[in-house]
Amino acid sequence: MQGVAEIVLLPLLGAITIGVFKGIMPKKLPGIWASLLVGISFLVSIGMDVKLSSLPAGHRVISGVFFPWITGFGPAIGWRYYLDPLSGIWLLVITGVGMLIHIYSIGYMHDDPHKARYFSYLNFFVFSMLLLVLAGNLLILLIGWALVGLASYLLIGFWYNRPSAVRAAKKAFVMNTVGDAGILVGLSLLYFHFHTVSYPGLFRIFDASHSSAFFEWTAFLLYIGAMAKSAQFPLHMWLVDAMEGPTPVSALIHAATMVTAGVYLMARLYPLLRVAPVMAYIVAAIGALMTILAASSAIFQRDIKKVLAYSTVSQLGYMFLGIGVGAFAAGVFHFMMHAFFKALLFLGAGSVIHALGGEQDMNRMGGLWRKMPWTTWAFLAGTLAISGIYPFSGYFSKEAILGETFNLGHPFLWLVGAVAAGMTTFYMFRLFFLTFFGKPRDEKLYEHAHEAPAVMTVPVMILGVLAVIGGFLGPWLNQWLLPTFRAYKGAPHASIQYGPLWTTAFTLGLAVIAFVIAFVLYIRKNTPTNAATDKGVGRWAFNAWYVDAMWTYLAVVPFKAIGNGVRQTEIGILTGVKGIGTVVWDWAQDLRPLETGYIRRYALSIMVGLGALLAYYLIRV
Repeated sequence: MQGVAEIVLLPLLGAITIGVFKGIMPKKLPGIWASLLVGISFLVSIGMDVKLSSLPAGHRVISGVFFPWITGFGPAIGWRYYLDPLSGIWLLVITGVGMLIHIYSIGYMHDDPHKARYFSYLNFFVFSMLLLVLAGNLLILLIGWALVGLASYLLIGFWYNRPSAVRAAKKAFVMNTVGDAGILVGLSLLYFHFHTVSYPGLFRIFDASHSSAFFEWTAFLLYIGAMAKSAQFPLHMWLVDAMEGPTPVSALIHAATMVTAGVYLMARLYPLLRVAPVMAYIVAAIGALMTILAASSAIFQRDIKKVLAYSTVSQLGYMFLGIGVGAFAAGVFHFMMHAFFKALLFLGAGSVIHALGGEQDMNRMGGLWRKMPWTTWAFLAGTLAISGIYPFSGYFSKEAILGETFNLGHPFLWLVGAVAAGMTTFYMFRLFFLTFFGKPRDEKLYEHAHEAPAVMTVPVMILGVLAVIGGFLGPWLNQWLLPTFRAYKGAPHASIQYGPLWTTAFTLGLAVIAFVIAFVLYIRKNTPTNAATDKGVGRWAFNAWYVDAMWTYLAVVPFKAIGNGVRQTEIGILTGVKGIGTVVWDWAQDLRPLETGYIRRYALSIMVGLGALLAYYLIRV
């Protein structure tokens, strides 16, 4: 228990203390305090992983109950934690990359009057993610899952004076709530069927079971949660709109933490996918679809952050592709490498936006390598890594996924992923050339551009180094994860493997062709970013294939019509009630003159009344 509690509670302490004392804290203290606590949590996470590594390979689990929680409704459910090599990887990324993003934020949010609130939210977000990955059962995971959704809502809508930010925050919250409902129903089915939601208990049940419709439907319900949180079709459009938050938030949400929660859930429940093979293939197929669908949209974007947002959706597709086909370690490997190079790319884009006074349109950039050399070199490292160029980090993890997909008998899914890899190279070098090379397209912005301060540049450079050398962690990661994925009957392809040499040559060949096309179009011909976006396929891709419009007509419009119908019914009922009230009011107005307040008039009325009653009885007698 000691160590695990500190990892989770330190960021929570930061969120509470900054939130409570922000009014009396010195201006610089919230950022320093928040970064320090996440940094300590990172060091403790390293210590816990070292402790795990000292255990025998087949018994690398640290688990226990903080306190009993739900009793009296069947089998008791405790507040359980569960640390194994899989959650250990997520801990390192959440706290390590999260610490760098916190430090970067000190410079990025320097002039924001509400930066204390920002760092409180940021710490709360890290706490929620740590609670999610250290959960020892699905119920605790669901609590962390919901808190992550709340934290993301607060961060995406941080600039709440912008209507677009408020809309984006609400959209993310609603779509993720749909996923929360799926997980709730799925874990309820498991609990009522097997009377447990703990990982060891469920794994033993899955291990002793065979494929069945029950497991397929349960996996589908849980996948709805992963689909929403990790932006898979058709619940992926919230992620692009989440760009309305501060750029470091984009780095934290889109690279290291929230959007990979769905990947973590599917990797954690890999024994369930083994007894739900149809659902596993669906996970892989949707992942392959997203690699190419999101990449096609990224090609036509003009906003530098939106290019990276669609890129995130595409890269998440690779992770789900790996997990769906059974290449579990390869999928986790790509998660880790993606955290390095995508956090780097977002923070590098943030430095550009910071230098240009908030400008995000690539049509107004160009030539920035002269003004921002350190950011340019780091961004190039990230671009080469995400493009899968040897020996940068993305090459190893992406080729592991594609190679295993081919080896396991899915050549069509492999081809889709390989083509998407070529498209990735094209749109990333398009972004790189338009931003850093060519002639400046806005002289006023260019004149004021400058390299970011050290508090922002140093985290970017550290991530740049990781983007270069991170791929060489593959053999260690393979040995680290192997016991976890082989613990229950052994996943036959748990280890990181690569495909035939010709498949790698094919993918790299596509990357080279894509680079040449991007160079010719955006360096030689200086093609504007809005070319081909006003008609045909370009228009559809620029508008993300109108998935938002689909949701508008299939969900928003019908529910809005239902709401208006209920409103009209309510108005009718209230109108009837108001009519009754009007009658009573009119009657009361007629009686109102009788209430004069004069005692003598009331006495006279009483006397007249008594006289009338007396006369009545005398006449009757």
